[in-house]
Amino acid sequence: MLSLQPLSAQITSGTINYNESFSMDFGDWLSADRKKEMEKRMAAGEFDRTGQLTFTAEAFSYGQLPPKEGSGGGWWNRQQENPDLYYISMKDSMVTDRRNVMDRAFVMQDKWLAPKWNIANMKVGMKEIPLPTQLATAISMDGDTLTAYFTPSIPLGIGPKGYGGLPGAIVYLKVQKDGRTVEYKMTTMAPSGTPLVITPPESEDIIDREEFDKQMKRATEMMERRRRGWERSRG
Repeated sequence: MLSLQPLSAQITSGTINYNESFSMDFGDWLSADRKKEMEKRMAAGEFDRTGQLTFTAEAFSYGQLPPKEGSGGGWWNRQQENPDLYYISMKDSMVTDRRNVMDRAFVMQDKWLAPKWNIANMKVGMKEIPLPTQLATAISMDGDTLTAYFTPSIPLGIGPKGYGGLPGAIVYLKVQKDGRTVEYKMTTMAPSGTPLVITPPESEDIIDREEFDKQMKRATEMMERRRRGWERSRG
């Protein structure tokens, strides 16, 4: 259930929690029984996580909170033990993210490139969110299809996982690509009377976006080779 503390006219600092839900089209590389099992587990929310957005008027950061003890998930939980951390400075339009690629962690620092949003002319609201909301869509620089609802009640261009650039905070976001869908839905929001302190992740291993893209391409190619190997092993 969505929980909101009383809102002031202009909210410029606080935290927003989101439920992250994940689904995907498994294609033919899983057996029918295994596919049915995974789809059932995803629908039950077994792989859902909670992400937290911390924001001020000058910066915002986003990362997953640790899974609750006894929440299940096994291997999936272990993959989330050192989650990515997204930090955006709106003051100088810079992004400083801690990203994990296979078994390595990098701090990527580069210019923040917000999506080119198309805001719906009609005031299409989202009934599940007890705030005034508007619909917007975009294609990200990575080719993801984005569907978002944002609220002018928080007049900052902030959102989950480093997404933003709208005239209000994103309270719902759907990210779709290649049969994979991740949804972020606001569950709680807590304004802060005084500006929160937000600091970027630090590391000696800092790379730019171009180098990060190269690392991601290598990781994607490796995963694709593994997938083809699984398919061959199944005959």
